[in-house]
Amino acid sequence: MEIKAVLNEAVATPDPRLQQLLNHALTGGKGLRPTLVLLCARFGIHDTVEVRQVATAIELIHLASLIHDDVLDGATVRRSLPALHCLYGTVPAVLTGDYLFATAFGLLASSKKAVLTTVTEAIRAMCSGEIQQLTAAVPDTKAYFTYIGQKTAALFSAACRCGGILCRLKRPQQNYLARFGWHLGLAYQIIDDYLDLFGSAQRMGKPNRQDLARGILTLPVLRFLELSPEAARWQEKINRGLTAAEIEELIAAARQLNCDEYTAAIAEEQITLALEALDKLPVSPVQEELALLASRTLDPLQEII
Repeated sequence: MEIKAVLNEAVATPDPRLQQLLNHALTGGKGLRPTLVLLCARFGIHDTVEVRQVATAIELIHLASLIHDDVLDGATVRRSLPALHCLYGTVPAVLTGDYLFATAFGLLASSKKAVLTTVTEAIRAMCSGEIQQLTAAVPDTKAYFTYIGQKTAALFSAACRCGGILCRLKRPQQNYLARFGWHLGLAYQIIDDYLDLFGSAQRMGKPNRQDLARGILTLPVLRFLELSPEAARWQEKINRGLTAAEIEELIAAARQLNCDEYTAAIAEEQITLALEALDKLPVSPVQEELALLASRTLDPLQEII
């Protein structure tokens, strides 16, 4: 993949210890966000080198956020490998994330001001979302969508808008691209939350049921608490901390109330909204590629339902 080569070049360092940390951070991943930049830039004439640099910067920001998230969450596995902080310690991991952020802004510094502004706003939203999750009271569905919008959808949206900026689309068209990315990002996070609860750890490449074990209420659990006649009792258990057996009991009860089907339907709705935004853009062969990418986001659901 072309982005992989630019990534490796961007983080190359003569320091073998630092390079070891960076190599681990760059291992694996789907490269979805940089792909969005590359595809969206094809709506018009663009500078290929600049587009690759911006796509690489957005991927570095994503990778940095994952490192920091794993430290905050105490996660031990990422992409089927030990989390960086588990191998090298918390301080080296945090500093590696900071290094990736700095490298990303080094790449963005030579791009258009609108690109830098867009990415900066996305990072602010990501941080705000994490703070809200840490400090909020018991969330509801509205709070959930606000949180995942900031945590995940903001960077998807920024990636798409940056592609539009780089190929000089007009502002209304950039907005449609950003809206496409926003709804795609929401769907992506909803599906991730679905898989964390109902999927398998082997398929995800990381331990599942982690959110519920930490007391984080994702969409299927919020739906369960809305429908269950024993919601108050379950909320008390979640606040206290669920045992492994209680987690399995809750999942079974959530399936009985069709919370899995509800969550999948909401993800599908978000993809529909993404495709509607895509239809507002100038007719281009890239529309079909973006539509296919969006539709394939739903594939993991079909493997479980």
